[in-house]
Amino acid sequence: MRQDRKLPDPPAQRAPLTAEEKAVVEEKKALREKMKTIRDAIPEETRKEEDRILTDTILQTPFYAQAKWILTYVSFGSEVDTHALIRSALKDRKRVFVPCVKDKAMDFYEIEALTDLAPGTMGIPEPEANPAKKFPYSLHLSLDRAEECAVFVPGLAFDRNCHRIGYGGGYYDRFLASFRKKMAVGLCYNEQVQEAIPCLPEDMQTDIVVTPTGAFF
Repeated sequence: MRQDRKLPDPPAQRAPLTAEEKAVVEEKKALREKMKTIRDAIPEETRKEEDRILTDTILQTPFYAQAKWILTYVSFGSEVDTHALIRSALKDRKRVFVPCVKDKAMDFYEIEALTDLAPGTMGIPEPEANPAKKFPYSLHLSLDRAEECAVFVPGLAFDRNCHRIGYGGGYYDRFLASFRKKMAVGLCYNEQVQEAIPCLPEDMQTDIVVTPTGAFF
């Protein structure tokens, strides 16, 4: 059985929730559980075919062609697969960075092959947390345009306004909020697209969401 991604809770860094925000949190929890069940129910053969379509679609986009640096989650469980994307980006001589969670913080580190990964937090494949390969500042990168860096974001659900429901840890919300020079791309199956996603002020939108049958932004 394929497992679901689950990361440890980060430390609290916000003011106490209002009553309205508490209601949103509960709504998000319920939707999160619902979407886990829906995504896990997609037949594996269907996922594999749709993963192929998604990868082919991404590789033909202008934002992929323009990107010098690819930051992406490493797929786990029933998530949209990113292994083929990573292999293609490396073959295309793009610099690829994937996340590592240490001490309840998420940072991205450069890899040169999928064999650079080893089981980490909750069994999710992670790179070595080598400071010399940390994105972006230790590499002295100059990011002049958002399109030069594409960030592929996991999620349990997305809506057509590019809001997302993640896994509840807030890791990608904090990363996207702190790093403006990027093109944030959500990847999902059609079954994961919802009419509307309940949101809190700190919840970050992606710039585009790509599905097997199209994209919206």
